Amino acid sequence: MGAPTLLLTGFEPFLDVKVNASGELAKRLNGVLLDGVEVRSAILPVSFRELPGAYEQALQGTLPLALCSLGVQRAPYYRLESRARPNLASAKPDNTGEFAADQAPLGESPLVSRAQLGALGQSLLTAGAGYVRMSEDAGGYLCERCYWEVLAAAEERGIPGVFLHVPPVEELDVALQLVPVTAMLRELIRQAKA
Repeated sequence: MGAPTLLLTGFEPFLDVKVNASGELAKRLNGVLLDGVEVRSAILPVSFRELPGAYEQALQGTLPLALCSLGVQRAPYYRLESRARPNLASAKPDNTGEFAADQAPLGESPLVSRAQLGALGQSLLTAGAGYVRMSEDAGGYLCERCYWEVLAAAEERGIPGVFLHVPPVEELDVALQLVPVTAMLRELIRQAKA
């Protein structure tokens, strides 16, 4: 039997984001072994319609200990999301031209992460992240849609799930983001094993 896994997802480029830091981080961490747990990565489409199936496909054939998804934001810091809201509300189109307003509600109330976000934030800071913000607003766009999938899958499996917004490459090179993100994944694994 192979090593236990942590499913890590990032996104493809979208709108004016030609290099998506979240997708680049996921690619670079794919296959890395952290404390006996293999990181298995997938790059998700920036499409409201295609994302749920792509996330389900990424989960196929895995028995993950934890789930983590990354998304890029415009700000130069890291942002840990505590919840995913059922009603999406972004004015930006996805890569197929669809809008959040065209999407049906995902449920009746928000899904909330059961991960210890304070400890995850501290692991980022200790590894040199600079500034980490805790957030209750995942943005209403594809990141929030993805986080809904992450938290639903985590709840179903009884494992921790989390969403981290990372800085854009224009603010912080992907190579410099690897150390704090890896430290956060190690902490997530520690929580999953506890």
